[in-house]
Amino acid sequence: MNDPEEIKKLQQELRLLNEQLNEQQQKITELYRRITQLDGHEKPTRPEITNWSLENFIGLRLIHLIGIVVLVIGISIGVKYAIDKELVSEVMRISLAYAAGGLLYILSFRLKQKYAHFSAILFSGGMASLYFTTYAAYVYYGMMPFSVAFLVMIGLTIFTVYQAMHYNRQEIALLALVGGYAIPFLISKNSDRADLFFLYISVLNVGVVYLCKRKPWKVVGQVAQAITWILFIGWASMRFVIKQQWLALLFMSFFFLLFLFNALSTRILQKQQLSITAIYQLVFNNLALYIAALFVFSYSFANADLAMVTITVSCITGIQAGALYYLWQQAHATRTVGALSFILFIVFIAFEWSGVTVTLVWLLIAIIIFSLGVVKKWPSLRMASIVLMGATLLKLVVFDSLTFSTVQKVISYLSLGVLLLVISYLYQKFKQRLFNDET
Repeated sequence: MNDPEEIKKLQQELRLLNEQLNEQQQKITELYRRITQLDGHEKPTRPEITNWSLENFIGLRLIHLIGIVVLVIGISIGVKYAIDKELVSEVMRISLAYAAGGLLYILSFRLKQKYAHFSAILFSGGMASLYFTTYAAYVYYGMMPFSVAFLVMIGLTIFTVYQAMHYNRQEIALLALVGGYAIPFLISKNSDRADLFFLYISVLNVGVVYLCKRKPWKVVGQVAQAITWILFIGWASMRFVIKQQWLALLFMSFFFLLFLFNALSTRILQKQQLSITAIYQLVFNNLALYIAALFVFSYSFANADLAMVTITVSCITGIQAGALYYLWQQAHATRTVGALSFILFIVFIAFEWSGVTVTLVWLLIAIIIFSLGVVKKWPSLRMASIVLMGATLLKLVVFDSLTFSTVQKVISYLSLGVLLLVISYLYQKFKQRLFNDET
């Protein structure tokens, strides 16, 4: 077969396949129309058959984002020009801003059925406009009292969350989340009312966790967890006073338990294995609890409460590691959370004692966990022992050499040296057993 004949044959096959594809698309359209007629409550999602290309990306995903940005810039320039030239009054400025936000919402509503993605972008822009217009009306122009501004922004947040579920789009939920957490900073002048502030944050977090259970939007819960702990630790480090200790303990415990449940919810409610991100959520939640507790219960690094806070959080983290292993057999999560508990325990020893006592206790712990690693055939325990011995050696060389007496140096160096040689010997003698065991 020569080249022209082969090309002609391939073209015929291509036309045939194209006709078959068109017929299938027509059948899909007809099925979609029929289902829509039969089900008047919820319209099924119509599948889109598209191939990725640069034009596809620009036309479907980039142009509308750029368009929204350009539109907002144009409105901003126009409003600024009108303000600079005193063409409109303050009431008119706010009215026009609300009208712009309302117009974006109306457009999003009208385009929702045919262009859901584009409608979601317009809706996000409209809600953002309404958020900050309310802020400007309260803060800059004093056109509404605090209670009204607060209720309006709460209403906007609830409505945005509802629309996020209706659109089934996580980015709208994130907009509502950012707007919700921003409300106290935008409109509140009572910065000393930590009780009201964290009560509001608690209510918002309960809604976020509920939303994460209704939709598979893990990022929303992670963002809420990060923002909440940043706000709490920032307050504890800059505005906390001793008379608020019980208040701080109450909200700190609530946030910890709520986000602990959020991280474990897939395992508790859906019986699924914990993902890597869920494990990282657990670690972050425990670290945030530890840092927050240091500010709430300790006031300097010379304070004796540091050791108590550290061992308490170490025990809390250790209990979680035990539950992950014995209740759900989550091996990776157990190792990760258990490692954090172990590190906090080592830090506790450094806070509780000093000098050669810390060095010797660390070496004793290294011996114990190495022995357990050999007996249980857990390489992670043996590696933890080696890391601890390395930390002990670093401490001995960098810090202890400056403060230890000659006798203390001799004892420390001899003990560590003998221990390292013994472990090296065990590795040489039992290398087949150690390196062929289960991880």
